[in-house]
Amino acid sequence: MRRAFLVAFAAFFLLGTAWALALPVNGTYDEKQHLVRAYAVWTGQWLPHEHAADASGITTNAFRGPRSLLPENADCTWIDKPAYRPASCLITNGDRTNTLVPSAAARYSPVYYALVGLPLRISPDGTGLIWARLLSAALSALVLAAAVAIAPGRLERLAVLLVTTPMAADLAGSINPNGLEISAAVLLFVAALHRRWAAAGVAAALLFTVRDLGPFFVVAVLALALLVSRAHPRALLRPVFAVPAALGAAFAVFWAAVAARGSDLDPGRPIAPTTSGAILSDIVDNRAEFWARQIIGQFGYGETTISIAVIGLWYLLVAALVLPALWFGDRRLRLGVAAAFLGSAALLVALELYFAPKVGHFAHGRYVMPLGVGVALLAASGDRYAQWLRERGRLGWFVLICAGLTVPMQLYALARVMTRFQRGISAGLNPFGGTWTPPAGSLAPLLCAVVGAALLAVMVTRSSVRPTPVHSTANTLSN
Repeated sequence: MRRAFLVAFAAFFLLGTAWALALPVNGTYDEKQHLVRAYAVWTGQWLPHEHAADASGITTNAFRGPRSLLPENADCTWIDKPAYRPASCLITNGDRTNTLVPSAAARYSPVYYALVGLPLRISPDGTGLIWARLLSAALSALVLAAAVAIAPGRLERLAVLLVTTPMAADLAGSINPNGLEISAAVLLFVAALHRRWAAAGVAAALLFTVRDLGPFFVVAVLALALLVSRAHPRALLRPVFAVPAALGAAFAVFWAAVAARGSDLDPGRPIAPTTSGAILSDIVDNRAEFWARQIIGQFGYGETTISIAVIGLWYLLVAALVLPALWFGDRRLRLGVAAAFLGSAALLVALELYFAPKVGHFAHGRYVMPLGVGVALLAASGDRYAQWLRERGRLGWFVLICAGLTVPMQLYALARVMTRFQRGISAGLNPFGGTWTPPAGSLAPLLCAVVGAALLAVMVTRSSVRPTPVHSTANTLSN
């Protein structure tokens, strides 16, 4: 188990590091908001008291910080639609003069930011950002490696690999609590399925405290894991689980009380009147496709897409794991997987119906990944499909093919995004050269991605642990 943990940590960390090194400042969803929040937490500014206009002209909460924290035009790579520019348009400076620095994440829970923000306090510029991203990548890698170490069989480890999509790797390697949230949910699913309550307690505490939807995800994940594993709810009273989970829940309630932010729903721009029917129609026509694409990989601020063939192939790999597992699985397994899938879809629709009239398009597919990962993880926890493959001598080949195919797809997604920022949105695939180059060069991120993804594939393929029915491990895995 220790060896599996160390190898998995190295693999996931390298994958996150690839994105940390490749992206410019604000190169992924809302990073400009989160990095300012991380700096503020480390300078004692836990709640905002002032307002300022951000780079896109929208007035929002603000903290006191050095001008060097953000480029003067942090949105220049994506704000000029449709002529999205390369990252060479960013204007950075080393001015440490204090000013008002805006952040729409100013009232978010400080937990994640306290974990990753120290480098930004020491070096409030691009260098500090890289080190903060590496800390974020390391945290997600620790959590995902724990899930791999707990998972007893090849199919379950394959499921952990498949839910670590290029989008999840991008978020893990940037300043965004969504990445750690997804990783914590993966660990909570795996740990609860196998009654590893200490690990489940840590994962629940993280989920409770890193983002607002955390309490919902904790309840949903535990309910589905207990349903499929047939564990008794009394197990949640074990101190190794109950103490960290209760502390996380208490902090979530406390922070919700002191940092209420209803006024933050003001979008700073006029929102066209709409109806529930119009929103639902827009979901069918446009938003649903965006949600599905983003779960695998739609990057930047949604403007950077990858080949639909890659997205389709990734979903096919998930289906190759999930659909036969449902066929061989029992009623509880089928119900759990269906609930994870339908619950994720319903949550996205509910978020859009509630927020769209107030702020415009709101819901992202990545928001529900902490629940959506359960589709693959729950399906893989059943032992009948693995047994069927093993009896026919196909288990090794199945895992080898699925895991091996993820390696070029991870590399392609990274190369596509690097090309976009180095050469421009319409440039042909070429992650070398261009008008902007990553601080560590173009080769280092690509090497990290290749080694990390390949190491993950080898680890899953060479696993020699035989899958064991979840319900039969109650005594040996109850610590």
